[in-house]
Amino acid sequence: MTQESRTEVRERTGPPPIGALGALSVRVDSRPLELGPPRQRAVLALLLIGAGSVVSVDSIITQIWGDTPPVTANATLQSYVSRLRKLLADCVLPDGGSPQLLYHQPGYALVIDPDHVDAHRFERAVRVGGRLARSGSVEEAHAVLSSALATWVGTPYEELSAYDFAVQEAGRLEQLRLSAVESWARCALRLGREEDVLHPLALEAKRNPLRERLIGLYMHAQYRLGRQADALRTYEDTRRVLADEIGADPGRALAALHAAILRQDCSLDRPPDVPVPDVPVRETEAHAGARGEPAPYDAAPPHPKAASESGRRTIPQPRTHAGRREDTGARRRSGEAVQPVFVGRADELKALVDCAAGAFHTSGRVAFVVGEAGIGKTRLVSELTRTLTDGVPALWTSCSESEDTPDYWPWTTLLRRLSLLWPERVRTLPDWVRHGLAHLLPEMCSDICDPADHAPCARSVPTPLSGDDRFTLHDAVCQALLRTLREPTVLVVEDVDRADPPSLALLRLLVEQLRSVPVLLVVTTRTFQLAHDAELRRAAAVILQSPDARRIRLDPLDLAATESLTQQTLGAGPEPHLLQRLHRRTAGNPYFLGYLLHARRQGLDTDLDAAISHELAGVVLQRLSGLPPGVRRVLDLCAVGHDGCEQGAVEATLRHEGISTDTVLMAVHGGLLAVDPSDDRRRLRFVHPLVREAVCHDLVQGSSSARRMPHFEGVPVDGAVGDNRGVSR
Repeated sequence: MTQESRTEVRERTGPPPIGALGALSVRVDSRPLELGPPRQRAVLALLLIGAGSVVSVDSIITQIWGDTPPVTANATLQSYVSRLRKLLADCVLPDGGSPQLLYHQPGYALVIDPDHVDAHRFERAVRVGGRLARSGSVEEAHAVLSSALATWVGTPYEELSAYDFAVQEAGRLEQLRLSAVESWARCALRLGREEDVLHPLALEAKRNPLRERLIGLYMHAQYRLGRQADALRTYEDTRRVLADEIGADPGRALAALHAAILRQDCSLDRPPDVPVPDVPVRETEAHAGARGEPAPYDAAPPHPKAASESGRRTIPQPRTHAGRREDTGARRRSGEAVQPVFVGRADELKALVDCAAGAFHTSGRVAFVVGEAGIGKTRLVSELTRTLTDGVPALWTSCSESEDTPDYWPWTTLLRRLSLLWPERVRTLPDWVRHGLAHLLPEMCSDICDPADHAPCARSVPTPLSGDDRFTLHDAVCQALLRTLREPTVLVVEDVDRADPPSLALLRLLVEQLRSVPVLLVVTTRTFQLAHDAELRRAAAVILQSPDARRIRLDPLDLAATESLTQQTLGAGPEPHLLQRLHRRTAGNPYFLGYLLHARRQGLDTDLDAAISHELAGVVLQRLSGLPPGVRRVLDLCAVGHDGCEQGAVEATLRHEGISTDTVLMAVHGGLLAVDPSDDRRRLRFVHPLVREAVCHDLVQGSSSARRMPHFEGVPVDGAVGDNRGVSR
């Protein structure tokens, strides 16, 4: 086990003092404390779920009392918080401290080590076990997951089922538990311990008859123990339940397992009594894909078999990257076309490739790529499509910033590309599907619809749809995609933070049905909008609820990646002082870095300390154009200070102008500003110096127009925040 894993699953002397698995409880010296009335317990649960982060007062009141709270809700909440503070002060944690319930505008935060809460400890152990399993440390993964599952004592927050937030959190943890059961059983099968998993899997399969991965593991254990007939009966029972409940057949992976059991495929046999090799799961799945079959449910090294024998299509495998970096300079010098430089994203690319392998070999999956503007989301997905072998189509669509773009525009463009790629499949879609698509693409149903009913027009969905019509349209789009995408495909929806609400609703419906097709759906969004757009957060929650969904966050490039990108762009290694200045000024943003390097290579700007160019300022400002006005005002105020601005001064000015001070937190949480933790005055500084320079440039350029230079109430600008070095004048 790695040192990191040992740290995360260190030995504990007993159960954590705060319990959420089962009834909510706080224990002191093995004695449970009285937590008060249900609403007070609900407040504690809400803060526990968001432990370590601020939960706003408005959110707490809405979650506890609903959309029509009583006028006394604020006073009652303060009373609950006061009682909880006194109660938690009596809870002495194993490290000698106590949980801290603090007020931070705009709400409250419960500060506690997650290891002291059983639900958080369980989640951490499951995450570590999954990582160990993926790295090939099967024995250790089995032990960690076994210990984690042993701590599950009941439905989380079971006495708070009247509150939606508690039900949702309980559902999320239950899905996590089921995923842990599947990972634990898969490890046991790889270790030849099918006797240990048979009874637990039988119980779980009975409770979750539609969970095909779980059913497959149960069938595999039955087969290993000489109960082939029982395994086949389990499949038939599952097939009937799927048909009765959702009108669908078993997925490709379960059907392939059924076929393998029928022919007694030796890949399903118990592994030999030797240590399990440390083979990454992705390589195992790739091996199975070369046979043209989904990987077995135990993910053990399969028995080789030609694809032609199975009669199934061979799944394309990823290309390797060997030798790409070494010959880049020579290719540039020779004038040969060179792909854009790609550095610093090896882990993120591997995560995407793993998602693609899982989607192509087992069932559809979703990758949710999150990062700030210019961080390289599109570049990462482009590298994925280059990495996959030829023959895997990639369909791209993006959400537009234009206010004139109609609803459903990304889906309209996607369906048009689908029609160009597979025209015959689209023409043979069921009539009800094509009729449902008429609102978006009238030409799709011209042979079955009255042209007068659906005349072609430049704008899709020209009039608002009723609830039933809207769902019919969403269902038709999903069915068109699910029935047309029959082979491994990458589906990319970019900039979903710009999507209209109907398009987001359609995306949520598609994600819920994606498991039936060999498709990797890649969704990209900017960090700021995800942090502050409630509709987008709901869509993200639905996407990430899927057990096969994966969130991939792109952070700024580190210094080593900045050096690599600089060397490959300029064709020579940068001097240390040049590298440090580049990295500091761009803060590791690949787009900003690439722009400065391109200008330097072309001889347009050799002075890295020169004021920002008008062109680059325009690009940066365009990327800020979607910010709420209040947040942009915060940036204006902070930009005039070369060394940052005191948070108190900014908030005082905002209050004077009638702007909510919550906009400061929005700018911080959205990754635009950061609070200096070493400064008692809580100075706000720009995360990216170039963003500050662009805002300053805009203020100076617009000083003669309607925009005025920002000033702090009663204090001259220069006296308040210092000089304006680096501002273009």
